Amino acid sequence: MKRENTLLSKLNEASDWLIRVVVINLLMIATALPIVTLYASLHAGYRLMHDYANQDETPLFKGYFKYWWEGLPKKIWLGLLFIVFGGLTVLNVTYYVDIIRENPQALYVIGYYVTIAAMVGLYIILIHSFSCMLVFPNLRVTKLFKLSFYLSGKYFLRTSLLVVIHLASMLMLMTPITQFMFVFIGLSLPMLVNAIMTRPIVSYLESLGEKRG
Repeated sequence: MKRENTLLSKLNEASDWLIRVVVINLLMIATALPIVTLYASLHAGYRLMHDYANQDETPLFKGYFKYWWEGLPKKIWLGLLFIVFGGLTVLNVTYYVDIIRENPQALYVIGYYVTIAAMVGLYIILIHSFSCMLVFPNLRVTKLFKLSFYLSGKYFLRTSLLVVIHLASMLMLMTPITQFMFVFIGLSLPMLVNAIMTRPIVSYLESLGEKRG
């Protein structure tokens, strides 16, 4: 009987997590549809997953929309910056690829790799900005970018794993079957892993806040 109760408890816990992952994913997609609110949706998903990973039973719908609305103008501004800079790097990569095919000079090859490096740098800043915004929601954008980039070096291994995990979720958009899966877990599951893996980073940031305070 005790073993059955333990098994039932584990199944209930697993089903609770599955429901959270699916519902949060749907909320993130729905609230990100205006595009400019993409960052707000990603950050709200991260904060809610951070709460659940730390056994803080925040109400799912109420908690999500509370986190989504908090500091929305700044999050829209951040989202626009990431979208614009990200779009520019993608255009530059495409431009260099076309040029290198016709004229593979060293200058163009260097420009191509510099642009790739800028793209990766922007991506890791995006990933770490969620933790920074969690602890320092009022931090200026320039300082937020600098702190996020600093964290990527300080926690290089975690950063590398997070990049792979988030990129893997984007690859789910490549086929019809994985696109269907993306609708239910493509955003929220990487955010859950992100929230778990960045707990030491959040603790470090909180210690910085205590020193500043």
